[in-house]
Amino acid sequence: MKRFFKASYFAIILLLIYVPIAVMIIFSFNSGSNLNRFEGFSLKWYSSFLANSPFVKSIIVSLFVAMMSTIISIIIGMLAVIGLAKSRRKVRDKWVRIANIPLVNADVITAVGLMLIFIFSGMKFGIVSLLAAHVSFNVPYVIVTVLPFMLRIDKNLLDASKDLGSTPTKTFFKVVLPILLPSIITGAAICFAMSFDDFIISYFTGGDQTNVSTFIYTAKRMQPYINAFGTILVAAIIFIILVWNAIEIGDQKSTLNKELLKKGDYKIKLRTALENKIAVWQACIDTELKTRRSKNLFKWMKYNTLQLQIKRLNSKNNNSKISKLEWKKALLTDEIKEEKRFKTIHAKLVEKKAQIELKISKLDNEKKIKKLESVVYKLDKKIDKYQGELDWIANRDEIAKEKASHVLDQINTLRVEMDALDQNDKKQLNWYKKKIAVLETKRSELIEGKVNLKLRMTIEKLEVLKTKNEEISRVKYEELQKQKALVLKQVSIVESIDKKIAKLEANKENIENFNEQYDILQAERKEKMELVKDAYYGKIEAAKAKLNDIQEETTKKMKKHFPDVLAEDYVAPKGRWIAKKWKPITMGTILVSSFSLITTAYIMNNIYDLVVGNWGSYIDMDVITNFEKEYGVKVNYQQYDSNESLYNKNYTFNYDLMVPSDYMVQKMGNEGLLQPIKWECLPTVDSSSWYNGPSSCDLDINNDPEYEANTINEALVNEVMADIKITDEEGDKTAIDYSIPYIWGDVRFVFNTTNSSLMTWLIDKGVVKTSDDPIHDDTNGYIVDEASLSWSLLWEAANKGYNLALNEDPKNVFMYAFEKLYGNVKPEDSSEVNGLSKKQQVDAAAAEVKTLLAPKNVGIYGDQLIDKVAIGDYDVAVMYNGDAIWALSEDYEPEGDEDEDAPAVEEEPTVPGEEEEWSLKGLTGVPEANVETEGFEDKIQNTNIWTDNMVISKKNRNLRLTYDFINYLLKEDNQYLIVDETGSTSPLENIIEGVMEPDEDTGEYYFGSPTITSWFMPTDIGTSFTFDEVIDNYLVDEFNKIVATKV
Repeated sequence: MKRFFKASYFAIILLLIYVPIAVMIIFSFNSGSNLNRFEGFSLKWYSSFLANSPFVKSIIVSLFVAMMSTIISIIIGMLAVIGLAKSRRKVRDKWVRIANIPLVNADVITAVGLMLIFIFSGMKFGIVSLLAAHVSFNVPYVIVTVLPFMLRIDKNLLDASKDLGSTPTKTFFKVVLPILLPSIITGAAICFAMSFDDFIISYFTGGDQTNVSTFIYTAKRMQPYINAFGTILVAAIIFIILVWNAIEIGDQKSTLNKELLKKGDYKIKLRTALENKIAVWQACIDTELKTRRSKNLFKWMKYNTLQLQIKRLNSKNNNSKISKLEWKKALLTDEIKEEKRFKTIHAKLVEKKAQIELKISKLDNEKKIKKLESVVYKLDKKIDKYQGELDWIANRDEIAKEKASHVLDQINTLRVEMDALDQNDKKQLNWYKKKIAVLETKRSELIEGKVNLKLRMTIEKLEVLKTKNEEISRVKYEELQKQKALVLKQVSIVESIDKKIAKLEANKENIENFNEQYDILQAERKEKMELVKDAYYGKIEAAKAKLNDIQEETTKKMKKHFPDVLAEDYVAPKGRWIAKKWKPITMGTILVSSFSLITTAYIMNNIYDLVVGNWGSYIDMDVITNFEKEYGVKVNYQQYDSNESLYNKNYTFNYDLMVPSDYMVQKMGNEGLLQPIKWECLPTVDSSSWYNGPSSCDLDINNDPEYEANTINEALVNEVMADIKITDEEGDKTAIDYSIPYIWGDVRFVFNTTNSSLMTWLIDKGVVKTSDDPIHDDTNGYIVDEASLSWSLLWEAANKGYNLALNEDPKNVFMYAFEKLYGNVKPEDSSEVNGLSKKQQVDAAAAEVKTLLAPKNVGIYGDQLIDKVAIGDYDVAVMYNGDAIWALSEDYEPEGDEDEDAPAVEEEPTVPGEEEEWSLKGLTGVPEANVETEGFEDKIQNTNIWTDNMVISKKNRNLRLTYDFINYLLKEDNQYLIVDETGSTSPLENIIEGVMEPDEDTGEYYFGSPTITSWFMPTDIGTSFTFDEVIDNYLVDEFNKIVATKV
């Protein structure tokens, strides 16, 4: 296994890199919206990608910012490189370290730092702040890639340029820049790539500019059209690489041909082959012989085997063995020379010391004497060092001589003993011989010296190996030549007639008209010989013609590339400048055109009339596209991933219309960031039951005849939004005065009905019951008894080891504990909770939450929660009702996605058993059980009813168009598109009824299943979150502490 990984680790790494890309490409052609299952081939997501106006705009922003930041970074980086190259090394190294800080610093720290700088400087967040941020982290990449090349430039080139009268500017553009061009291109490519896909820094500093990474991140769900974009991006990169490589290969081939022309080797292989053929054919004519290949397979097998053997001998590692021995020989020789060198060095040092001492004896100057005495002192140290080495060598040689004498005595003793042995005792004799051989080797080592002996033995081995290799190669080569003669025979070019003549001569005594037949055959032979020679002459002429063509081509190319400019008839060809500069001109034209197109597209898309901020994947993009077409305006559609992000962006950027959640509406309203709603300007809503303002709108809104005054759900207005209190200059208001409901819903349990163990446990607890009512057939008769369902079930399921998937919102997670302990969705006043302060309630809930999240089988998830439920990777989940609908519904094509103009296509019959029939694999419920905590038993548990509402910014720049857009969103057909996109509940009563009631003609339910469709209407006992800054911040801090310690 270890060997396998060692041999294929590079392939494994490539698989890890490219398999995800391959999967993305495959799923970009998926006909369905399911990201986990390929349902069929289709190009629908490519058309969806191109029709998605906000996403395309984000790509244009990314391209524009990447291109502009790259150009600016290259200019600033090159100026920095020139300055650093002229600085002293210590100064340069310090500045380079400072410049490299952005490369090693965490992106989030850089992003926050840049954001604070822009805020303190009063800079408006937008394209300028985004470009400044991108340039700040791109410039170091330019310095890192270009500076090393700048420092390696030969100074002689610059001096030569100065000597020839060039100015510094001309030297830079004519000498330095061409040398640095490859590194500049590399730096530009890195800058462009880093800028194009940057997310963190862009997210903090972009303001109204949403690049593609931010758009994808803030989307609520991973959309399939993103796969289409990724595939197009990969295809574009591959195309650019192929074109670039094709140009590079063409350049290399052209350069190689020029070098070959210079050397006279242009098309040398073809010329040599033709010349060899001519020589062979001419030899056939001259000798009247040709080579015939044998048809005996065995001979050919032997011939090929010999060729392979010789090839193996040549490629065998004998040469490496010889090289190793040669290397060893060189090392040993150097070691021997080193010892001899000690004597030479010692003698020279002694001589030098004597000369200096003689010089000292003749001097009178004290300073010079002291200086020379210090030199003598140093020489004494070196002399002592080398004298020690020489003494050690002499001592070693004396000891070796004594040991050699002792070994010789042992050898003589053993020989005497061996002579006294019985000569038939082979075992004893062999032992003595081996012992004597070992001792003789040891004696030779002592006499010659270990190094000298090794050197002698190495030389002997070397000679033996070389001789052996040469002998083997010679024998094999002789065999090959003999076999070659057998398989490639030399025969007459008129072999058939020669055979007839030979046969005739063999039987001439038995043939009466021998002379006559012989003459006829000789005539035939002569005639055929002429024909064969003519054929050979024809081949030779054809080959020579080809050689002449090659020669002419070579001459033309020589005149083109290496003309004799001193010749009298020389005329400079026209268009040489274009021929030399076509690549820079083409590249420059492409870059300028691309820059112009992207800049134009960016400017066109950033002259907008309305800025909308909304959650990711909260609207069908066709709604925005159609609104832009119908009203002839541009909408800058911004996405965010949390209410806090939206709130923070209000300090760096001005929205016209936003869609925050309920508690954020309260916060922003209390801080004076919102305008009161002019309900009279909303003809799409019947607001007569709660609004007492003017009856006519003072704005010139588009009062479309198709607008119908729809009723907002009464419970949503009177029970949910009315509980959200907002205090402004005029007094106490509610959310309905400052916001228009966009979508709403509740938080509920989701149970995986495919887990039989879980369902048995729930039935035993009385939480799930069975019913024979046909309406529950899609859940196999399972129904949730919400009166028995309690939030404490989460803690019990966690302890039982079931896989829990929870919503990651801190308020929702703490809501489970608040409901379990006190029957509230949030901390309440102490008077309602037995005197406990809100902080004490949060502390108690935090302890419960910590217990709940501690097991490894409990996870908290953001948008991934929908995917986990969709693929069944859970047992118990807690999520929004709209997300549950999205996750558990059968994939369906909303009406808005159908192409009305497309011709009807007859559906192919489905083969029985080919596809698995869809079935509902989940069950939901909202807890309505009594609280189990002592003192709160009379309270009934409920859940959070949330609302996302449209609000108008105080700094709105186009109020009339804002109300036009809101009215457009509240149109019935657009409301259905929003429902299809989010799965969440519409605020309009007629839409709720249209979804909840089955189709009058077909009897089908809107989401395909009566059970799933029933989840569309939120529970009527829930409560919404409200804003309490101190407690909310404390709750979030406690939640973060718990999550940080979760293993």
